[in-house]
Amino acid sequence: MLLCLIALFLPIVQWCFSMYGFAKNGQLERNYQMGIKTRWTIASDETWEYVHRKYAFVFLGSGVLGSLMPVDVLVGMIATRDINNMSMIWWWILLALAIILVAWLVICGVIANLDARKHYLESQA
Repeated sequence: MLLCLIALFLPIVQWCFSMYGFAKNGQLERNYQMGIKTRWTIASDETWEYVHRKYAFVFLGSGVLGSLMPVDVLVGMIATRDINNMSMIWWWILLALAIILVAWLVICGVIANLDARKHYLESQA
């Protein structure tokens, strides 16, 4: 069961690192499925590219935090010497990593939204 959890985390981590590369290089086109989607970034290609180039580190940080999660599960499995179980401390660490990841995304999202708004309004003036 824990191997399934690791297998679930790995494509998500790979996606985060891919998004970082696309955003940093300006290859992420404006869309409604992925990226930093705010009222301001959706309204303008210029604002979309500006925000994604400037805040590409959000995807990198998400990938790093996300990559710590399967490492935590793997270490927990090794520490308990059981492929289907890990002690409670490792579950608490996994929960803490998830909370840190959500906080990271919320804080960066709020800051990126404010910056996108400022950039959009300045480019329209």
